[in-house]
Amino acid sequence: MFVTKTKSLIMKLQPLSPMIGFQCSPSVQPVFGRGPTIFSSNGHVPVVTSASSNGFHSRPPITPPNILDYFPGLGGDGLRVSWAHAVNSRSKLNSALMGDDLVIEADVTLAETTRYPIPIMAHPPMNMSDITLDDWLMEVVRSETGKGIKLDFKSTRVVEPAFRVLARHSDFLKGPLVLNADVLSGPNNPSVTPIDAWTFLMLCRTRFPKAIISIGWTTHVDEISTKIGYTRDMIDQMASLVKEYSLLQPVTFPVNGSLLRVSIGEVQRLLFQVPNSSLTVWSHRGDPLSVDDLIIFRKAFGLNQIMYDVPEELICPFRDQVYRR
Repeated sequence: MFVTKTKSLIMKLQPLSPMIGFQCSPSVQPVFGRGPTIFSSNGHVPVVTSASSNGFHSRPPITPPNILDYFPGLGGDGLRVSWAHAVNSRSKLNSALMGDDLVIEADVTLAETTRYPIPIMAHPPMNMSDITLDDWLMEVVRSETGKGIKLDFKSTRVVEPAFRVLARHSDFLKGPLVLNADVLSGPNNPSVTPIDAWTFLMLCRTRFPKAIISIGWTTHVDEISTKIGYTRDMIDQMASLVKEYSLLQPVTFPVNGSLLRVSIGEVQRLLFQVPNSSLTVWSHRGDPLSVDDLIIFRKAFGLNQIMYDVPEELICPFRDQVYRR
C-alpha cells in the first residue's frame, strides 16, 4: 500500500508537459553546468540563462568576468583588444607596462641550468632568461597596472611550480589573468607534446577560479595541416574536456588563423557546446593568412566572441578596413 501511494505521488509531481523552447541536436548539446549565452542583436551584451534538469529555472551561476568585461571602453568588440607579444625579458616588460597594449603575453618555462629548476620567462628552445616568473609578476603588481597578463605554459613540468609562484601574486593583479596551455594534439601530429590536461585544468580550476582559461591544440602550420584544419574529433575532444573538469571560468580557445580558414563550421560548434567561451585567433609572420580571412572570421562569429592576436602587418590594415579610418 505504501509503495502504491508513493508511486502515485511521484506521478502527480511529474511535469504535465515537456519544456517548450529551443532544442539542439542530440549529438550537439551545451556542456552541462554552463548556461547558454544569448547575444543581443548588436552582438555585444551577453545574457546568461540557466535551467535545472527538473524544468524549473534556477539562479544563474556567477561567472568570473572575461577579458572584455575588464575593459568596458572597448564596447564588447574583441578586435579592439591589443596584445604585447613574447614579453620574456625585463626590458620588454618595462616597455609593455608603459605601452598602449591591453594584454601582456609571456612564456613560462623551467630554467634547467640551475641546480633547482625555477620558472623563468622564455620560449623553448631557450632555457635562460634575465627574469624569473616571480620577478616578472612582482614588476606587474608593483606597476599597479590594469593591463591583463597572459601566461603561456610551455611544459607540464613547469605548471605546478609556476602556479605556486603565481598564487603569491594573483590576488594583487588588477587586470585579467589568462592561463594558456596547448592540451591536445592538433592536425598533422605536431612534434610538440601537449601539456597534461589533468595537471593544468585541475590546478586552474582549484587554485585560480577567477582566471580565464585558454586551452588549445599543439600546432604546426604546413600544407597538410592547413587543409585538415580543426576536425570534428578535435572539437569534440575539447568540448569534452570542459565538461569533464566542470570548468565554470570563462574559456577562450586559441586557434591558428590558417587552420580556422577551413574549420569555421566546426569551431562554431565548439562555441555552441561551451557557452561563455570565445576564440583567440593567432598567427605568426609567414602563415598563410590574409586580411580577407580575418574579415570572414569577424562575420562568422559575434564581435564579443573573437579576439585577434596576429602580427601588426595584419591587424593594422584589418582595423583600418573595419573602422574605415
